[in-house]
Amino acid sequence: MTTNPRPNRAQQQSLRAFLKLQSKPASAWLKLSIALGTFNAILMIAGAYLLAQTIHNVMFEGESLTQVTHLLWPLAGIILLRALFLALSERLSAFAALKIKSAMRQTLLTKLTQLGPSYIEQHGQGATLNTLHDGVEALHDYYAKYLPGVAYSALIPLAILVVIFPTDYKAGLIFLLTAPLIPFFMILVGSKAEELNQKRWKQLAVLGNYFFDRVQGLTQLKLFNATRTELKHIAKISDDFRHATLGVLKIAFLSSFALEFLATISVALVAVIIGFRLFFGTLDFATGFVVLLLAPEFYLPLRQLGSHYHARLQGISAAADMVTILNAPLPEQSQQNNAHVSEPINSISINNLNFTYPNSNEGIKNINLTLPAKGLVAVVGASGSGKSTLFDCLLGFHPQVIEQISINNKPLDATNINTLQNKIAWIPQIPTLFYQSIRDNIKIAKPDASPLELEQAAHQAGALDFINTLPKGFNTLIGEQGEGLSGGQKQRIALARAFLKQAPILVLDEPTAHLDSQTEQLIQQAINEYAKTHLVLVIAHRLNTVKNANNIIVMQNGEVAQQGTYSELAQQNGAFSTLLSTHVQGVNND
Repeated sequence: MTTNPRPNRAQQQSLRAFLKLQSKPASAWLKLSIALGTFNAILMIAGAYLLAQTIHNVMFEGESLTQVTHLLWPLAGIILLRALFLALSERLSAFAALKIKSAMRQTLLTKLTQLGPSYIEQHGQGATLNTLHDGVEALHDYYAKYLPGVAYSALIPLAILVVIFPTDYKAGLIFLLTAPLIPFFMILVGSKAEELNQKRWKQLAVLGNYFFDRVQGLTQLKLFNATRTELKHIAKISDDFRHATLGVLKIAFLSSFALEFLATISVALVAVIIGFRLFFGTLDFATGFVVLLLAPEFYLPLRQLGSHYHARLQGISAAADMVTILNAPLPEQSQQNNAHVSEPINSISINNLNFTYPNSNEGIKNINLTLPAKGLVAVVGASGSGKSTLFDCLLGFHPQVIEQISINNKPLDATNINTLQNKIAWIPQIPTLFYQSIRDNIKIAKPDASPLELEQAAHQAGALDFINTLPKGFNTLIGEQGEGLSGGQKQRIALARAFLKQAPILVLDEPTAHLDSQTEQLIQQAINEYAKTHLVLVIAHRLNTVKNANNIIVMQNGEVAQQGTYSELAQQNGAFSTLLSTHVQGVNND
């Protein structure tokens, strides 16, 4: 995982420009929200004048409440309009932030799809998820509160100064001289908060990566009795993150206190001067009362901007990771090889494929294979022999080696990956199911599939019988990762999804795992039938899968050790016969 250093001034300007650019999908809503908020402030100024004039007329002109009714009714209308405009302004800014977040998340997902799983693995799955979720969510207050706050802090005080100066220039001078103190101290204190917030964001990325990796390997941690050790490590990282968060909160409370103190002192100064001038008779009551009413409102946008300043810090911290993803280089766009990928696949060849994981000696080397257009091909080998890495390369998860793969005797390039992946149906060892109905989970492969196609795919995968026994059938809602279903049922739903796609290439990681013998036989027959007209690639762990394969590829130490049919390899003294003798019940490896 890579972490971004603290942005310098030029980088901060670049990030602010990036965030401003991302506001385009909802800029009209933001402008309308700011306009309503500004109009609300103008109504507030008008209401202050009406209230001051009403009290002056009653107290000093001797008028009754009936005589000032012409002032009270507009004042009541202003109060209602202000409440309406305030509510609309807040709702519009929140709606605009929601649209911007949705557009940003879609942009990030599109770019990550283009970059491929290898980029996510390199930068950390936890950190990437943190950017997609918490990072994008951190932009909400930036757009819904901070940006409108910046506009209000400029427009509202200016409007009050325009009104106050002709009325009482001395009070206007006090406002003008004390107003810059608030943003000055806000930036002064905020610089320290920014440094701590950057540190906190990095620790959150580390914590996300670490926790995500441990959750994925929870079974292995249980087997090796290492859960307590990992819990201690997680507790330590969490404690560091807690201290970083408390450090940011401490600075935030300090800055809020400083801003409130400065605003209070400024309002008190205005009140004292107004009091002395009223006492000595150099100022009439109505004017003095208007100034006192507007003094807190003058500093309010500046105080609110100070409280929302931390939303700016969080937004910039999150934007740094987003920019890193969006600026990640893509291969040069070339269309010269796209056409042959769209053609029917007659053969797949791998020529001198070598791949090693970063900061590791593990990987595959010197892979030379020719795969047919149809048939069942099984890949076997001991744990760590390179089977999964080979499949990841075939699936385009490592774009840097895609040129070593040829379709119809024409090498691929990185621009072919999406087209190639659209021709592949892939079922990993642990299939992914979503918190949706069974119907929606299967139709991910083909959203426009008819009910008949859906039933045929489920029947072919051996899933139709158990689906029909459920109270709502295909409309039955299942939990995240298939919660509520058995392991075999999850596998069959994943198989039904693959069969529904009818892709030219079907890639499987032991499809008959978690199944009883009867269902296993049905699934194996379905796979064999599919292999008659399609290419089926299987990481095989069970003897039955290996026996039915048209071709077996034996991996050892990252290389192809043997190739052939089951009968041919069983008679030879080699890696395959060693696997057979070691695993009596089948070729069993991960």
